[in-house]
Amino acid sequence: MRPPQRNLSIDLFRSLGIVLMVIFHFCYDLKHFGYNQWDISNGLFWIRFRAIIVTLFLGCVGVGLAVAHGRGIRRRPFFRRLGKLTLAAAAVTTMSLVMFPEEWIYFGVLHFIALVSLVSLPLAGRPRLAGLLGVGIVLLYHLGFPKYGWPFGYIAKWLPEFTNDLVSPSPWLGVVWIGIAVGHSSWLRKDPLRVMPGAARFGAAGRHSLLIYLVHQPLLFGLFRLLP
Repeated sequence: MRPPQRNLSIDLFRSLGIVLMVIFHFCYDLKHFGYNQWDISNGLFWIRFRAIIVTLFLGCVGVGLAVAHGRGIRRRPFFRRLGKLTLAAAAVTTMSLVMFPEEWIYFGVLHFIALVSLVSLPLAGRPRLAGLLGVGIVLLYHLGFPKYGWPFGYIAKWLPEFTNDLVSPSPWLGVVWIGIAVGHSSWLRKDPLRVMPGAARFGAAGRHSLLIYLVHQPLLFGLFRLLP
C-alpha cells in the first residue's frame, strides 16, 4: 500500500505543541532551580497551558492514525513506530527515576501514545464511531466519571505520590478518537496550511517531535546546571 503524502498542516500543529512544551518545561525548570515560585503543578493557568499542549499532541495522534491507516492498516510502519514509542517511553521512565526519583514518570505522554495507538487502530477507518465515542468520553469526564488518574488509584501504594507527567485515559482517550474523526475531514485532507509561507521549514519540529521530546529536558537541565 502506497504511503500517504505528508500533511504539512499536521506537522505544523505538532510543531506548535513542541514549542509550547519546551516553554512549559523551561518555566518548570526555572522553578526547580529556584529562579521563581510559580505554582506550575497546581496553578490554574499552568494546568490549562498543559491541557492545550496535551490536546495538540494527542489530537495529532488521532489525526495521524486516520491519515496513515484510515484506508487500510499499514502494519509494518505501524509496529515499527509502536516499537520506537515503547522504547522511548521506557527511556523517559528511566531518566525520570534518575532526575526525579520521588516524582518519576510511570505513565506519561509517550506511554499513553504507545498504548492508545494500539487500542485505537481498529477505529482508524471509522471516523463517525470514533468521533461519537470520543465526544462521549470527554462529556463523561466533565460529568465526573471516571476521575482523573483512573485506574492508577488501584495501585497507588506502589506509585509515587506525585508524578511529573500523568496522562489519564479519561478524558485523553476521547481526544485521540476525536482526532481520528478530524483526520478524515475534507478540510484537513486538503492540507490547508500547506500554502503558508515557510510551512515545510516551520513544520520540521513536528516531523522530529519524538527526538525533541526525548532530548530537550536533559539539555535544559544540563544548561541550568552550568549556570552559577
